[in-house]
Amino acid sequence: MTQQTLLPGFEPEPELTDRIFFAVLPDAGAIARINTLTAELKAAHGMRGRAIADTRLHATLCNLGDFPGMPDSLVARAGKAAASVAEATAPFAVSFDTAQTFINRSRNRPFVLTGGDGVSGLGSLYKSLAMALLKAGLPGNPPSYTPHLTLLYDDVTAPPQAAGPIDWTVRELVLVHSHIGQNLPYTALGRWSLQG
Repeated sequence: MTQQTLLPGFEPEPELTDRIFFAVLPDAGAIARINTLTAELKAAHGMRGRAIADTRLHATLCNLGDFPGMPDSLVARAGKAAASVAEATAPFAVSFDTAQTFINRSRNRPFVLTGGDGVSGLGSLYKSLAMALLKAGLPGNPPSYTPHLTLLYDDVTAPPQAAGPIDWTVRELVLVHSHIGQNLPYTALGRWSLQG
């Protein structure tokens, strides 16, 4: 082995295989309505992207990051933060009533559901969870947050338009594990019932 390969900066970066994030998940009735709405909007806009699978539909709250393997100690600290937030938060209604493309890249952009007052509960939950994670030594979530639920990815850009509404009662906070690049169903690492 040459001396050069031992120098910092020359080691290959480990492959990031595991994404960990908090989310709320739609119930079965909302999933059925999301599937119907996605098909209608996809046809109306001539989109060709594949609809997000039922097992992957979610509204992201806080992202803990991408890792080369499961970060068990981080997951444990995040779980304690989630438990404290869930204990202080009552179940609440969420309602997504606008469909639009997020123009955050040149192609294969997310086509999402967003909302106004109907998603304010998600904004409050995000703030509480981000603060609890910060107190647990897990920083990194931005101060601004746009609640959304991704329907599909496509090159077609659709302006904001009334849609739905898609609504359900948020009753739990879920810590989700995604296997990066493998298109597998998500795994729930933890679930905390809202109790406040």
